[in-house]
Amino acid sequence: MKTLTFLDLKNGGFVMNDWYFATLTKRMGSRLRRLELDCWHLMDSSLENLPESIEELVLCGCDHHSNQILFNVSCRLKGKLRIFAWSGFGGSISAKGFEDVALNNRCLTSFMIDCGSTVDVNQAVRTVAKNCPLLKELSACNLTMETLVFMFECGISLQRFRHKQRQIDSFHITDTTLTLIADNCPLLKELNLVEKTIAESAVTDSGILHLAERASALRILKLKPIQCSIASEVAIMQLVNFCGNLSHVELSNFKHLSDPPVYELVQKCVNLMELSLDYSQISDTSLELISIHCKGLRSISLKCCRKLTDLGIKALHQCGSLESANLGQASGLTDGSLTAICTGNPHLKVLVAGYGQVSDKGLRAVASCMHLRELALNNCSHVTNRGIKQIAGGCPMLRFIALSYCEHITDSAVISLAKGCPRLLKVRLDGCRLLSNPSVRILSSTNKKLRYLSMQHCTKLTDDVFQYLLMALSLRFVDLGRGKLTVAGFEAYHMQRPLVEICIDGRPYP
Repeated sequence: MKTLTFLDLKNGGFVMNDWYFATLTKRMGSRLRRLELDCWHLMDSSLENLPESIEELVLCGCDHHSNQILFNVSCRLKGKLRIFAWSGFGGSISAKGFEDVALNNRCLTSFMIDCGSTVDVNQAVRTVAKNCPLLKELSACNLTMETLVFMFECGISLQRFRHKQRQIDSFHITDTTLTLIADNCPLLKELNLVEKTIAESAVTDSGILHLAERASALRILKLKPIQCSIASEVAIMQLVNFCGNLSHVELSNFKHLSDPPVYELVQKCVNLMELSLDYSQISDTSLELISIHCKGLRSISLKCCRKLTDLGIKALHQCGSLESANLGQASGLTDGSLTAICTGNPHLKVLVAGYGQVSDKGLRAVASCMHLRELALNNCSHVTNRGIKQIAGGCPMLRFIALSYCEHITDSAVISLAKGCPRLLKVRLDGCRLLSNPSVRILSSTNKKLRYLSMQHCTKLTDDVFQYLLMALSLRFVDLGRGKLTVAGFEAYHMQRPLVEICIDGRPYP
């Protein structure tokens, strides 16, 4: 380890405790520049002995910590951090901890924060903007328009900006927002805006055209508004013409996005690697164009595209290098089209096929994707134990699986999954009413890194499951169907695992 410059410890699970991390830090050499660390099983004090050579620090799973963990980072790495990323949704963290990081590391070029409502993200970002003039990359949530204006008044000109809007008082994706960002970030290479609440006004031609004219250096553009954008086809085609270097494009919920802009996109953007056209009006023609012109495409998302047929989706067979395909609630998804995608793209890692007309026959092809890591088959009513057992036998790398409301699934299928897919981190089995205690027992005892288990409306579960869940040492979230479970059972488990977030049919407990 003495010669390592990069170390990824994000998936250490329960093994990554204070003692183990302390042992590792003694073995880390002076060449280590980047560390990615899951802090869920660590105390604040564990970061007191970080290697002083670190310039890039990524912390996740920070759900029960205090400002002390950030103070320890600041003290240990004072003046050395260039990139800092934080993900945590609990504990007693406040903006003061992040301010300390910024004030002690004024050469920060990248600041990324994803947290709950208890942290004043706006205050933290303002401090970073005021004290870190070299900032070029920002990833945050729930920023207000006032914070954006303040940041630009401080002279910050971002090259990469990612934002998730979860609260109604934070800025929305509107013409005003796009104009403000484009005017102040002329060298912008990445813009990723996600919206969770409805804005007062939708994105129109004005915002899209201004972005196209002022941010022609864009390579990654992802706009995901809740409210349908009414930008015209002409405006979208102008955007493509101005931003010919785009390699990652997401235009979700654009009401007038149909085949002509897609034709323009695949012609102009020859290095396209990722394309998301959720809720669009495209037809099979677009998929045929994509399959012909986008041989380097790695990811495609067509969620809720309702004008597609089985024939169009089959055309994706010709892409050849797809690693991710989201076809959730898209029309035309059948056993035939699913088979075509899987056989034509053998390196597929992520597949979403929820609500599709697929059965065990289609899953036979899915099982041939040995590199598959994430699979969602929600509401696929024709899937049975036989198909799931094929997945268990052919996809040993699976980390996430969603089988919610696959009503024919029984404990036998889950047992096969647990044994065949030992790397599972997240499992969703909501509404699988035939499942009972053996499913919980096998997942808890076999999948040592399991972090997330959801079994809403699984009414056959009894209080014995809490005894089994105690074996799942890496578990962080569990959602169980009320059914035969008692308050005493929930209380006893909560007493022994106070850090685990517990829900009953989607509602937080207690």
